[in-house]
Amino acid sequence: MSEQRNGGVTRRQALGLAAAAAAGLEGGLLPSPATASGGGGPRERSFDEGWLFLRGDADGAPQPSYDDSAWRPLDLPHDWSIEDLPYAPSTDGSATSDPSLLVLKDPDPDQPPAPQVIGPFDTARSENGGSTGYTVGGIGWYRKHFAPPHGHAELRFDGVYENADVWLNGVHLGFHPYGYTSFAYDLTPYLDRTGPNVLAVRVDNSGRNSRWYSGSGIYRHTWLTVTGPVRIPLWGVHVTTPEVAVHRSVAHVEVTVEGGPADVRVTVLDPHGAPVSTGRTAADVHGTAALDLPVRSAALWSPDSPSLYTARAEVLVHDRVVDTVTTPFGIRSLLWNGEAGFRLNGERVKITGGCVHHDHGPMGAVALGRSEERRVELLKAAGFNALRTAHNPPTPALLDACDRLGMLVMDEFFDVWDTGKNPQDYSRYFAEWWERDLTGTVLRDRNHPSVVIWSLGNEITDTTNGERGTQLAAALRALDPTRPVTLGGGSTFSADDPSWSYVDVGDVHYNANGRTYGPMHAAHPERAMTQSEGFPATIHQDTRFVAENDWAVGNWVWAAWDYLGESGIGKTPMAPAGTAASIGDQSVMPGWSLARTLHHSWGGFGYPYPYFQGNCGDLDLIGQRKPQNHWRAAVTGRSPVELLVERPVLPGTEQVAVWWGYFDELAGWTWDVDAGHPMTVHVYTAGDSARILLDGEELATAVPERAMATFTVPYRPGELTAVAHRDGREIGRTTLRTAGAPAALRLVPDVRSLTTGRDDLAHVLVEVTDEDGLPVPDATLRVDFGVRGAGELVGVANGNPHNVDSFKRPRRHTWHGRALAVLRPAKRPGRLALTATAAGLRPATLVLPVRTANSE
Repeated sequence: MSEQRNGGVTRRQALGLAAAAAAGLEGGLLPSPATASGGGGPRERSFDEGWLFLRGDADGAPQPSYDDSAWRPLDLPHDWSIEDLPYAPSTDGSATSDPSLLVLKDPDPDQPPAPQVIGPFDTARSENGGSTGYTVGGIGWYRKHFAPPHGHAELRFDGVYENADVWLNGVHLGFHPYGYTSFAYDLTPYLDRTGPNVLAVRVDNSGRNSRWYSGSGIYRHTWLTVTGPVRIPLWGVHVTTPEVAVHRSVAHVEVTVEGGPADVRVTVLDPHGAPVSTGRTAADVHGTAALDLPVRSAALWSPDSPSLYTARAEVLVHDRVVDTVTTPFGIRSLLWNGEAGFRLNGERVKITGGCVHHDHGPMGAVALGRSEERRVELLKAAGFNALRTAHNPPTPALLDACDRLGMLVMDEFFDVWDTGKNPQDYSRYFAEWWERDLTGTVLRDRNHPSVVIWSLGNEITDTTNGERGTQLAAALRALDPTRPVTLGGGSTFSADDPSWSYVDVGDVHYNANGRTYGPMHAAHPERAMTQSEGFPATIHQDTRFVAENDWAVGNWVWAAWDYLGESGIGKTPMAPAGTAASIGDQSVMPGWSLARTLHHSWGGFGYPYPYFQGNCGDLDLIGQRKPQNHWRAAVTGRSPVELLVERPVLPGTEQVAVWWGYFDELAGWTWDVDAGHPMTVHVYTAGDSARILLDGEELATAVPERAMATFTVPYRPGELTAVAHRDGREIGRTTLRTAGAPAALRLVPDVRSLTTGRDDLAHVLVEVTDEDGLPVPDATLRVDFGVRGAGELVGVANGNPHNVDSFKRPRRHTWHGRALAVLRPAKRPGRLALTATAAGLRPATLVLPVRTANSE
């Protein structure tokens, strides 16, 4: 491109664009706009509709006169890397639909070859290969024609991956390299007030720049903010709670005003919307107004009671309100140190956390409010109380959901600093851009009560650069002194690592049995410590260690949710019998090995194509529980007993879980094996004894080790029951029943209705059942979908980490008897019908009403 690039906004503008993205964000899926002051209409409005898109490069596209008539119309958010490649054949995923996760050291010659080009996958053209799940990046263009708004206009992008150049009416507004931070441009000087305006955005996701699936394009929301000349700028409301007590708390509210002298009035509204405190003051010569507002009998924010208050900031000129911004916040206190550990509102909290990448399976990187909300709902249901935004700032919608639903957050900034991990990654821009990106993220996210700790980065290879780390930490604390600072994996290296000089909370990675925690605590007893990554197989050890040590705050498992990319790191080798006993770390979990040689000899760091997912989450790609989450439920006491059965192996072999892997097992007693075949059965329980019964006949009793008892049960169809005891008393039982042949499909939605708001979705599970409605747990068959009415099918998937197929065509094979269809409502009310069919099975139909947004 011939146009000269510039930063778009200066540091002064980034700091002083201060104040309104978090402002105006209500608790709903889409922000409820605050009062407008520049020509009527909502203050903040979605800018997502009515774009045109071209996959590829285009000379002259920034110019308003460019002919874009052949471009594809679409609404944002959009990710072109998850879409079918234009040249991909129409082949389905049957060749890779085998449900087994057991991997051989060498490829099985009897397996049909996997298609090298299918759906979004192309093994030859994917520059990042298995790191990004064999998907394809490249260059894309977006253009939008729009009428000029009246008043001061500012355009905000929540996230563009990556290297975004933006033009308005041929004028280059700026360049933004980082794919995970929000940024904004003042459109006012460049608008044509007499006719149509043309916005053009070039996105360049070329080269090797990511260690996981990033997606490509304008994959997060866009917003147009329209105000009068005197206004609250972007991210210009800051709320803290310096005094927190049930009988009396204080909300300290700072408001920045631009455009002229004004008064500021702030009203605090309680969780029901009733005003509880108000104050008014004049903005000072720097345009800042600060108020301390008392709140009596406050409802404190916590994961168990996520009460949200609202600060309504009004700008007044000559007693007339000219701008209004509303900001949700929570009243809560934080304390982190070596003696207290982590205390929230004075109460000790132990973190059961999980790391989460940003993709949404069949939606790719597309970030809609309902996707983020569903993720938090399912993670809470799976026993998590905290998530880590690995390894980048999240969407505002995710933090909104965490605020509303009660999920603690480690908000992480970077995966690299000055030293890169890929040739074309963000390290090329870090020295010039880190301050703008960190500043914008802190200003945007600091009002969220769910954010309880900041992370400066993940496994930063240049932590020895104490000067750089000190710079980052100082800049962060200047913007938000209320939360501690850590560095993901920064304290793993040594007790005298330079990172200790600038972090508040020590952090280690993969701390099985406290081998890293202990020496670090001995050297730094004043610090609280966390483990921001841990193996699935060390759940028991990690949980026990944290429970026994106040200064050990908690753990974030890698990972809470399966994700695209880092293909096959959670593999389960089918190794020669005796392998686990000979090299496994039995002190952690029977059958698990931390042996690097074993892990890498089975396909390398990950596992070769067609694996395209990490396959290490507690939940699979479509949000269904995996075996390690059943074990977690027993370890943490959420469930008295869980019962799972290992997939049978070849004679002379056994399952061995290595590193991020776990056993390939199902909560099912329906197997295609001969009668009498020995089946390995796991009973997960915190009890002190476990019994196994088949059709009511007791077969064996065992004492669980690390909340796991293992039995060998000769297979025969029937009812397999596990019973858990503690101190001679039964504490729980669960039963698996053999299902009959697949006979019907069943559709299970996550919502009962939809709205015309484009941030809404329905995630519909299709289940294979037998004639009696019992799920068939390992059924693998193709399901075809049909949609009619007020909406569209926007994604299909299953949890199988090696079943490569289109995410957009109306078909999918089931895995573990399930697949997922994602529906997006139309912009009009009506009814949306989904039908699922499969050869030889009774079909299923679901009808959801689509109501006008904000209607009852």
